[in-house]
Amino acid sequence: MAKASEPKEDPTTASMLGLSEDWPEQATDAVVNTVDKVRDVTTGPVVNFTRLLGYLVFGVFPLIIVLVLGIIAAVRGLEVATGRAWAAHGILGLVFVSLGAFAWSRRPA
Repeated sequence: MAKASEPKEDPTTASMLGLSEDWPEQATDAVVNTVDKVRDVTTGPVVNFTRLLGYLVFGVFPLIIVLVLGIIAAVRGLEVATGRAWAAHGILGLVFVSLGAFAWSRRPA
C-alpha cells in the first residue's frame, strides 16, 4: 500500500502575506506569554493573601490562646499567693495599666 503524500504548503503564500513559516508557533507563544502575565498579575496577590491568612490562623491564634490562658493562670496564682481575689485583680490591673501607659507614651504623635 502506498503512503499518501502530505499536502505541501506553497511557500509563496506565506511570503505574500508577510508571515514567516513558523508564524503558528510565534502566535502560540504570544498567547501563552500573555496568559502567563495576566495570571501572575491576578493570582499573585491572591496567593500572597491566602498565605498570610494561613500564617495568621496557624501562628497568631495559638499565641492569643496561650496569652489568655497565661493571664488566667496569673490571676489564679496571685489569688492563691495573696489569699484574696481583689488583690490578684488589683496587681494584674496595675501591671496592665502600666503597660498601657507605657505603650501610650511611645505612640507616634
